[in-house]
Amino acid sequence: MLLTTVTYTAHAKSAWVGIVGLEQARTVQASSKKDVQQIETIVQGIGIDFAGLNWHNTTAAKFNRHGNITVARNWAYGYWNENFGLSLDIIKGDWQGVGPSILAAGVAYKNCSGDLCFRINPTLATLDSKLADGSNFNDHGAQLNVKLDYKLHDRLSLSFHPQYAYWRSDTMGSTLKLELGATFDLTESKRHKLMLVNEYFMVNNRASGMRSRYVGENAPIAGYVPGTESTIKLRYAWIF
Repeated sequence: MLLTTVTYTAHAKSAWVGIVGLEQARTVQASSKKDVQQIETIVQGIGIDFAGLNWHNTTAAKFNRHGNITVARNWAYGYWNENFGLSLDIIKGDWQGVGPSILAAGVAYKNCSGDLCFRINPTLATLDSKLADGSNFNDHGAQLNVKLDYKLHDRLSLSFHPQYAYWRSDTMGSTLKLELGATFDLTESKRHKLMLVNEYFMVNNRASGMRSRYVGENAPIAGYVPGTESTIKLRYAWIF
């Protein structure tokens, strides 16, 4: 998530980052759109030596306006050298009785060239989704995550994070998430940061008429393409 933070702490043995954020998401049903607000809490451990690997671990949770947890996630990158490593991603999104849980594992490669840092992370994934009628829907697929960070100024970094997921069933189809972000260092010590993140989603599945369309567009069948149309996130990060 914070390659700029990782770059800053690369020379330290380990570091911890606490993040709190506000998220506004536009969710779409076939016949309506709705804005949903949530609170994010995130803890990152960077440069942790364990089991012969150097780990970057992130644990996160989202809470709705009633204080109930909606999504929890833990994803980790364990590197055996400066560039190559493994990844493990666990998402539990059924806290409110419906929603997906996803397990993904893969390999990762990261590097920097001047002010540009990047990470490439292909994975295999499995999904178990609880539906409103009480049944479960299972699927398998593959994902590709790419993360680019560019240091535009001593205190300002920009990021681009496309994530593509392909599932075996036409119900899930494929999803492309486009994430743009900016991180501003509030202090010269670079321990206090303000982050702005904007996400958009494109799908190609049965609900979109098996055509690639942005979520929220009018579908070839009646109604909107359902899902999460976009999110805006404002985060404050503190490096311990």
